[in-house]
Order: sequence, then C-alpha cells, then structure tokens
Amino acid sequence: MAKRAKPPAPSLFPLPPEDVSPQPEETTEDVVEQMMYFVAAPYVTWPGYEDIYQANDNRQKAIVHRLAHHKEIFEAKHCTEFEAMLYISTATLAHPPSHKWFEIYMWLFRRWNPKLADECGFEEVRWTQNHQEDLTRLRIWIFRVQMTRLKAKLKQSKEAHDTKAREEREVQAFLFGQKGNT
Repeated sequence: MAKRAKPPAPSLFPLPPEDVSPQPEETTEDVVEQMMYFVAAPYVTWPGYEDIYQANDNRQKAIVHRLAHHKEIFEAKHCTEFEAMLYISTATLAHPPSHKWFEIYMWLFRRWNPKLADECGFEEVRWTQNHQEDLTRLRIWIFRVQMTRLKAKLKQSKEAHDTKAREEREVQAFLFGQKGNT
C-alpha cells in the first residue's frame, strides 16, 4: 500500500511570498568594519564642540542607538537620527539655524526626549518630505565623515603597529647579532 502525501495544513494568516533572490554575502571585512563602526567610529560635531558627547552620557546613548539600528545604518549608509540631532545641536551653538533646520532639530528632539520637549513647550512640527530629504542628506554626510575618519584612524593604527613590529625585529637582530634583512 503506497503512502499518500498529506495535504498542507491550512494557513492561519496569509504569508508573503518568499524572497528567493540571492542576498550578497557579508565578508569578514564587512563584519569587522561594521563592528568597528559601532564601537569606534568618531562622533561628528560642529568643530570646537566635540565635548558635547560627554554631556548627559550622549556617547553611550549613541552607541546604543547604533547597535539598535545596525541593519538600517549599513543598508542605507547613514548615521542614526540621534547622532544627527547631536550634530545639529552643536551647529546651533555656533550659528543660529534656519527655520527649516530648527524644525528638523525640534522634530528629532521630540522623538528622543518627548517628555522634556513637552516641559519646554516645544510644539509638534509639521513634518514634510522636504524635511525628510534634508535630514537624510545630513545623515548620509555624517556617516561618510565617520567612515572616512574611522578608516584613517585604523590605517594610522596599523602603520603604528607595523612600525613597532619592524623596530622590535631590528632590536632582536641587533641583540642576537643577526645581519641582513630586518
């Protein structure tokens, strides 16, 4: 007697079609770059206001936001909204913002600290596509600056490590009387 295949169980809710398109595989370099970004990427502020990240534990908050939004950061290649808000905040310390950038800052501030925004009497901002486009451009720019500075920092660190290793080989060659290539 041949076994008959069981019919599929009825679905409780409709499932979306499976995405069968091949996804690019992440290389080890990509994973290392992402981890270095989350932990060591510099914080971009208006020049002269770098210490703002130390106030109110903003540095730790930025790392938490980076980790919470890690997929979005590397898919869209932009920083978190929290880091954009801090950049705008430091820029306003040097120059008064335009009305549009004030609204973008207020919108971000309300998203990250609604209780304080209410206490300060900040009104809701009517968010437009134009606001979103400007914020997205800023976030992409900050991400690019962060990656450029991070890569330079890593390159400098590697060069320092290579120099130290070469010096150690030279000292060993001197101490042990080896001649030739060092």
